[in-house]
Amino acid sequence: MIRMMNTLVYTNKQVQHGAQICIFNIKSIHTRNGFVPHPPDVFDALVNFVYHYENYCFRAYCFREKMLLFLNEILPLNYNGNDINIKNVINHPFIKQAKLLSTIKKFETNKNLKKIIEERNTLTHKLYYNINFDHYLRPQNRPIKKSKKEFKEWCEDWKNEISNRAELTNIFTHAIFSINHDMAPKIIKFRDFFKSFKNTGKK
Repeated sequence: MIRMMNTLVYTNKQVQHGAQICIFNIKSIHTRNGFVPHPPDVFDALVNFVYHYENYCFRAYCFREKMLLFLNEILPLNYNGNDINIKNVINHPFIKQAKLLSTIKKFETNKNLKKIIEERNTLTHKLYYNINFDHYLRPQNRPIKKSKKEFKEWCEDWKNEISNRAELTNIFTHAIFSINHDMAPKIIKFRDFFKSFKNTGKK
């Protein structure tokens, strides 16, 4: 778990660095800041950002799944194979008894954490099959217009597509440390209680 958390921290740094380059390039397209980006460089930077963002989403999903596997073994919940999933783990009575329910449910109720998991599914099923997904994250809800004002607004939307995703990975990264910090003492406490309960039953 710690190794995966550290990997997410590192990957998030790559996302943030890539996002800042993309944001600067897109902003420079329509502002007079003394720098006009070469179009291929703009798209190359976006491909690099999407690569790191995609990598983060995959790793975030894996972190959640590994956490479920860990809980299944350590408590123990005694699920097997495909039964080890977020729905079953949340509904197990041990999770509620260990006071872990609200913590684990954050992956379902927190819109930012849930969005990262959903993005993983989008990237997995749509990125490679080109189903209503633009690899360069260009705005799908606003066509490019001819006037300078409308083009500037389109570029702002494009920039926001990048910054919003970078913000998501930041939030997820901070959240997993909070989740880990919250879960650890509760798991230890419940394990101690469970062991003493089993030992009492043997006497």
